[in-house]
Amino acid sequence: EHGHLLLIAGRPGYWGAGILAGSSAFRMGAGYVTWASYEPPYAVLKEIPEILTANVNDEKLWQSKFSAVAIGPGLGVSKETAALIERLKGLKDIPVVVDADAITTCVEHSLFPLPSHWVITPHAGELARILKVHAQDLERDRFQACFDAFAKAKCHVLLKGYRSLIAFEKRCMIIHAGNSALAKAGTGDVLTGMIGSLLAQGMDTTPATATAAYLHGRLADEWLRSGQDKSSLTASDLKAILPQIVSRLRSGGSLF
Repeated sequence: EHGHLLLIAGRPGYWGAGILAGSSAFRMGAGYVTWASYEPPYAVLKEIPEILTANVNDEKLWQSKFSAVAIGPGLGVSKETAALIERLKGLKDIPVVVDADAITTCVEHSLFPLPSHWVITPHAGELARILKVHAQDLERDRFQACFDAFAKAKCHVLLKGYRSLIAFEKRCMIIHAGNSALAKAGTGDVLTGMIGSLLAQGMDTTPATATAAYLHGRLADEWLRSGQDKSSLTASDLKAILPQIVSRLRSGGSLF
């Protein structure tokens, strides 16, 4: 009922990305999360004891039943990551959120287009690499940049930043939540876990991406409303206060 997310993330020195994404996926309601990488993250499992672990090269993993995949945070840009993305393309009905190093791998290994029910989550710098333009140039017209990215990637595009945008086919949505407190390392990993969790629970790609992006922004807005300093927010704070927002959402209470 609550879904099984396969999280492909992390490597030595970058395990924190997997902790943030995996914890957030659980907080968002995923029933199971399997964290897979090129070597299991045994050294940090005390930080997230609920999670299952696997090696991405273990064939038993690929025979498991999971309902969605999140790939990229802390994983590294490599031929191995490219091969994983190609393998995921073969799982035709499984939605995938592609973030961070997996986006750069798609660019460097010419993996676009991707299946239409997938979503990529670039920030401006990553989108600039996709479109082969300067980041300052795409900021002049973020809507057009999103549509250009969709034309290349052929999947959902979430352009992160102040007033994040989601483009798919001929529609572009703007997320009216969030602030510059989110401009911190790791906050994107939290968002990836949130999107992956909703996908794993059976939500379609467009509403899953929009819901997660909005709630992610609301977390940062709540931080400021509570009187905290904008510069003090960390990604770990986001996953810690996420249950409060989810509870209000599920109970039908106001998010405002």
